Amino acid sequence: MGFSERLKLLRRNADVTQDQLAQYLQVSRSTIAGYETKNRQPDYDKLYMIAQFFHVSTDYLISGKESHPVEVSSSGPAINERIIQYRLKTVFMSLSPKSKQDLLEYANLLALRDRQ
Repeated sequence: MGFSERLKLLRRNADVTQDQLAQYLQVSRSTIAGYETKNRQPDYDKLYMIAQFFHVSTDYLISGKESHPVEVSSSGPAINERIIQYRLKTVFMSLSPKSKQDLLEYANLLALRDRQ
């Protein structure tokens, strides 16, 4: 299994569309499609962002072998912020209306705490 197959498998297992991954990476959907059909390879920065997004190493993406655990907090603040925003959005979209309201109330409490 090569990079293209691993990427497609990771994306499908995470229930992420090509559009969603493209938005996170700030590329077009056709770029993701190219990655998944063996026509294109991401540059190192995009490869790193893909690894962070799916919590795998770049070694795993390239070779299929996980050499060591990936620590998400070791990435730069901008990448962490995008990962957090994407995950919050993804989780929020899967919640019931009641849970969405509860989450909003909790977020307001956190914002109030941070202002103090």
